[in-house]
Amino acid sequence: MRAYEIIFRHFEQPLLSVGLRMLGRKEEAEDAMQTTFLKLYRSRAQFQFGARFSTYLFRIMMNVCCDRLRQRKGEHTQELPEQELSYVPGIELRVQLEEAIGHLPERMRACFVMFALEEMKQEDIAAALDLSVGTVKAQIFHAKQKLRALLAETPIRFPL
Repeated sequence: MRAYEIIFRHFEQPLLSVGLRMLGRKEEAEDAMQTTFLKLYRSRAQFQFGARFSTYLFRIMMNVCCDRLRQRKGEHTQELPEQELSYVPGIELRVQLEEAIGHLPERMRACFVMFALEEMKQEDIAAALDLSVGTVKAQIFHAKQKLRALLAETPIRFPL
């Protein structure tokens, strides 16, 4: 239990950060993180010690987040229109960027968040998401393009 507590303290913030960026809601990110640690505990016998532990743990977290996103889509009987990004006085660019990241497709968002925000290596992302390194690179490239386009299209509105 002591080792499990050390692991929790070490990975709590990075996992919460990934969950928040993937799911967009603090409560859901916290739930996903708790589910991740529960799944880690239940599957501890399946861990292959040749693999990096952090990769294994982030893979569990990403699977939990993707499951929650799929559940969220299934809860809506009709497709909701995408929110329009717009400039709001007083809101920092960071908030607009977070909102734009939320508009990325699931896999693209996962690759971008893990690379650009969590500073993971592309090889580790590939292992965590069960993708090739080339696919991860392409997803990151396309995420950057899409974010540039989304932020460039954002109209700047000034109060009258």
